[in-house]
Amino acid sequence: MIDSAPGATAPWWAAGGLFAMWAVREIWGVLKTRKKDRTETDANIDLLNQLREGLASMGERLKITEEGHQQLRKRLEEEITLRMQTQEEAHRLRMRVQTLESAMRKVGAVIPPEAP
Repeated sequence: MIDSAPGATAPWWAAGGLFAMWAVREIWGVLKTRKKDRTETDANIDLLNQLREGLASMGERLKITEEGHQQLRKRLEEEITLRMQTQEEAHRLRMRVQTLESAMRKVGAVIPPEAP
């Protein structure tokens, strides 16, 4: 095989060169793929970090909003309570006035009608 017929086989250095070129090409491809994968991984890590920061800031905003809603709810409840107390007192006063007017009419007093 080595020297049986001239030109029948490729010289050994050509086969070695082809193998070396193939090996370099494969190694280069692996390195490029690794670099690409690493770049994608770094981008994914950055994206995850940004998502975490976004969630943290959203959590803080949500907490602040909830606190604001609690304060507003307290104020509204206080206002409702005060209005109810005021309405009850106004009703009691109206009833007292009606009772007094009725008593005065029984005695003969003339009371003008209430203006609307």
